[in-house]
Amino acid sequence: MPLKETIKKPDKGGQPAFERMLPLHEPNEAKRDGINMKVVFSTRAFAAILAETTEKIKTETGGLFLGKYKDGIWYVVEAIDPGPKSVFEVAYFEYDRAYTQHLIRKTANLYASKLELIGLWHRHPGSFDIFSSTDDETNAKYAKLNEHGAISGLVNIDPDFRLTMYHVDKPCRYSKIKYEVGDELFPAGLLALKKPDDFKALMKKLSTYKGFDMQQTEKQRKPACLASFMKMISPYLDSYACMNAISESDMDEQKSKDRLIELLLDDLIFFADEAGMEVTVAQHGKYAAVSQNTTEGTTRLYFAYSEKDDQGVFEYGGKNYFYKAGLFKELFTKAVNEKQPDKNAGAAHTNGGGALNGWLKFLTGIKNGETDDE
Repeated sequence: MPLKETIKKPDKGGQPAFERMLPLHEPNEAKRDGINMKVVFSTRAFAAILAETTEKIKTETGGLFLGKYKDGIWYVVEAIDPGPKSVFEVAYFEYDRAYTQHLIRKTANLYASKLELIGLWHRHPGSFDIFSSTDDETNAKYAKLNEHGAISGLVNIDPDFRLTMYHVDKPCRYSKIKYEVGDELFPAGLLALKKPDDFKALMKKLSTYKGFDMQQTEKQRKPACLASFMKMISPYLDSYACMNAISESDMDEQKSKDRLIELLLDDLIFFADEAGMEVTVAQHGKYAAVSQNTTEGTTRLYFAYSEKDDQGVFEYGGKNYFYKAGLFKELFTKAVNEKQPDKNAGAAHTNGGGALNGWLKFLTGIKNGETDDE
């Protein structure tokens, strides 16, 4: 068993902020849902780590991981370099945030699968392969971005290249995790790039939306209820709870507007094309509001973006939650799979979309005052 060390620095509630798992010489099997986890690097991603380490051989450096977690495996598709304005010193390193945020969006958009920010790596001097207290704070932040935590790597040159990978569980617990390299180890399609027709289709969808004025155009479809939708997914929001509100100083108005459009687009398309939900999206300075007016009242969600943390946040029911692209569709699908009503159970076995369609009809019925017998 790895040794446990309680970091003395307390949080606001007076409790220790982190519980650190001190590294062992031999890898400790990190597990999730009873499965031994591991990391798989694409050839390109691993080469990027080697190239960056070689270029900054005399100082610390690092990078970010884009990929996907699936069935106990962290697939690293791309390793993003830290940027030209990073701070490179012998015993200190800091990312060029503006550059990495830009490159993450540009790179992820090239792939057919939706890539996520799943972790990071950096070099430590000599053979020092234990995270510092500053590393703890950074790793804890990344672990909050994904329900499965995050991965974090340490590179040492002592004298040969050595990469040690860790799984970071919430709030900040470390376990060593093995890694492999090879494109042949990836699931089919995960390394596939978008085709020209994919971009053309996306252009067509984008061209139908004018700024933030999003309105459903299908006259024959009854609109679903946003209030009922949010009530349905609310039990799944706890893991995205955000204790700190974004301050005005963290946001640039134009960058916030552009980034919010990118973040919200997938869910707005889901609302319009799949849920049949009429919503209005309006810009209020550095914030965006997604709302729906009904005879019962107005449901409104406020969204903000922190450039400093490259993190979206939204307010619902008086509480703040972290937001990522496609979150509402993801939670809705989870709710459907876990809580589908009995009347839709048979349809789910005979038709892959039966449960989903049943819930969409359910939400529509609430909006329009229909009963189950109608």
